[in-house]
Amino acid sequence: MGLIRNILAIIGLIALIGGGYAYSKFGGEMAALNALDPGAKKVYGDMWTKLKETGTSADATVWKKQIEDGISAEDAAEAMGSVATELNIKAVGVLPLSKEVEAKTGKKQRLLTIYQYCNPMTAMTMVEYSDAFSAYLPCRIAMVEDKKGKLWLYALDMDMMIFGGKTLPDKLFKEATKVKQVILDIMEAGATGEF
Repeated sequence: MGLIRNILAIIGLIALIGGGYAYSKFGGEMAALNALDPGAKKVYGDMWTKLKETGTSADATVWKKQIEDGISAEDAAEAMGSVATELNIKAVGVLPLSKEVEAKTGKKQRLLTIYQYCNPMTAMTMVEYSDAFSAYLPCRIAMVEDKKGKLWLYALDMDMMIFGGKTLPDKLFKEATKVKQVILDIMEAGATGEF
């Protein structure tokens, strides 16, 4: 009976030490996570799921939309430009990367064009909140021809910026969620060719 009591006491001591260690190691981490925006857990959970599926952080942090069959790159670009104008976001640049590489190498490349959009007022509001937000500017949508010849649109998943940290001030939150919707609308127009 004494042996069983001693074994149970040792197991209890190990459990106590393990629990104390786990709390000291992860208790602060959970408190930090709970101090973030209520949407942060979903954002990071979704990111983790995508990371496990794809194995790349880039795939885990972007929105991706296939351009419908029959919609040309030119039609998609025209639709995106039209919707951007309609939604009052400035088209501030186009980087025809694949054409530049073709010009330098003389070899045909898969299509890769980056379209850049910006709302200057929102951009300044974001940078007033945190200088680091400048790295997210301007908003970009990449048009990419995959290795099978299908066209895709990619953009940075803005949910991480909006919900991934402490809750944004109301004004910034409203502006950021509006820009998010504008980028999603531009992607939808490009994917469908409709504007």
